[in-house]
Amino acid sequence: MTQLHLEAHADFCNKWPTLMITHNGKIIHNDTLEDKIILDYTLQDRQSWEQSDMLRDCDVANANEIRNNLLVGMKGKRFGANNVWDTVMDGGKMVKDLEIHLDKVTLDDVDILDLLLDDNYYVEFTEGMQDYHKTNFKGNGELAFNGYYQMNYQIPLYESLTNQKWKKPLETDRGYFSNDTQVFHYDDEMQEIREIEEILKEIDEKFSDIRSKTRNT
Repeated sequence: MTQLHLEAHADFCNKWPTLMITHNGKIIHNDTLEDKIILDYTLQDRQSWEQSDMLRDCDVANANEIRNNLLVGMKGKRFGANNVWDTVMDGGKMVKDLEIHLDKVTLDDVDILDLLLDDNYYVEFTEGMQDYHKTNFKGNGELAFNGYYQMNYQIPLYESLTNQKWKKPLETDRGYFSNDTQVFHYDDEMQEIREIEEILKEIDEKFSDIRSKTRNT
């Protein structure tokens, strides 16, 4: 289980916005955000394939299935439907707008707001919006359109977040001792560990049979 902590505040325009949070496709929060909010939820995570004997030999598709997905979004903003806009303009300037601002988001006390913002903000088309409106764009923590930020993680959590924050694409043309891109690339070592585990498992099974025969004599 993972602890989600979220802090946010909202801007009022005709009404307060609705904050929605989903985890692995399940809605865990769907309520009006009035002024400020602090939320804490315990998330039921999917198990990592590295921790499951049943999934040790899974393919990439199965590995993707055991990722955990966190989605933070806004809904309910009106863009002209029934002649209602949740944005007020004055002389070409926006003076009021229905928005949510993400101030802090953590998983087990690790800041993940940067990971949410690394991905795009995905806009959900709303009646009254122009057809040419962008469907996604880089955001800065504001939710000014109906839509969401999202990020994926796996268990073990700290390993997953460390890799996402600091693991760089491996550059093989650099010197071994000066190649900082090698940090957090442990694929070869992990494969060796799995092979050793399989050997130990075979040895244990073999001696288990011997022990059983000894007890039965």
